[in-house]
Amino acid sequence: MLNPLAAEYYRKKLAKTGIALTLNQLWQNLKKLKILVANKSELARWLAKEKSSARFSASVRPKAFQTIGILRPGVYFMDYAEFHKTWGWHNGGCTGFLLAVENVTNRLFVYPCKTKETKHWEEAIQKFIELTRNVTTIYSDRDTVVTSKNFRHRMIVKYNVNWYFLKKGSKAYLAERYIGFVKTKLSQALESRTSPTKNWVQFVEPLVSEYNKTKIEGTSYSRQAVDSNNFQHFLQQKFKMKDPETMFSGFKIGPFVNKQWNLAIFKFALGQKVLLARASNWKEQKKGFEKRSTTGGFGATEYTVSGRQLRQTVKKNKFVAVYALQEFGNSLHFYESELRATNEV
Repeated sequence: MLNPLAAEYYRKKLAKTGIALTLNQLWQNLKKLKILVANKSELARWLAKEKSSARFSASVRPKAFQTIGILRPGVYFMDYAEFHKTWGWHNGGCTGFLLAVENVTNRLFVYPCKTKETKHWEEAIQKFIELTRNVTTIYSDRDTVVTSKNFRHRMIVKYNVNWYFLKKGSKAYLAERYIGFVKTKLSQALESRTSPTKNWVQFVEPLVSEYNKTKIEGTSYSRQAVDSNNFQHFLQQKFKMKDPETMFSGFKIGPFVNKQWNLAIFKFALGQKVLLARASNWKEQKKGFEKRSTTGGFGATEYTVSGRQLRQTVKKNKFVAVYALQEFGNSLHFYESELRATNEV
């Protein structure tokens, strides 16, 4: 049975601040307060059944995403999300937020925005760079604002920040994952109020602050404490290696000269015709009310496999097969689960 003091602390923290602590945050705070809990597993089991957590449990995502071959500080993934758009007048006109998350530490930045207009993006990005101070590269979806050459030029001139576009899946998932995390925490905060409120902006700063000061599991560093000076030491702790660069020097392998290896490892052959999942096809115009039950999960167009490779997964513990399609260019964006083989006619 969980120590009642631990339960009391979690609930009081939620009621007072609107912050529903994650497992790691709760575990670390209890240790600081010397509130004894048998073990982390017991705490996890309790937290999973707590109403504020159980109601907002995460949905299942794909099991393996490819990582990117970048191992340096200051690489962020960015995306915009609407949040209770109709509540704008309760939140100073803000209808959503811009989110940035660091590639390795997962340090978080969230800035409420009124719209997706260029001036609001630039205002948010300026605040983001001022606060984090070590931004070198930003990855984002191909949003109408950031595709402007003038916008990207200003980012380089003003902040010396390189901007790259994402299309789907492996890389975009990090920003999407944290958008879901932030929306969940804001929803928990809103529901924790004894008197109803629609003002979610008030919870953004304490939520982000609490998250960024949490220590990264397996290291002595909090997310906000990692910088270019201690980055290598942080990586040594995180990956338990003297030279963590070696993990990323081999982040991709294949295809292989040995044809039998390729047959054994890759499901699809070069030149093979495949169908593509509708959700993964950024060239296909999405209709608002399309459902898989009526339109099918895969499109009718046949595409040609033009490349294949093994890429290290986000967790750095295995490799996943990824493919390029001739009609989409040379980038290896597609996973086996997103492709279906077709019979040759």
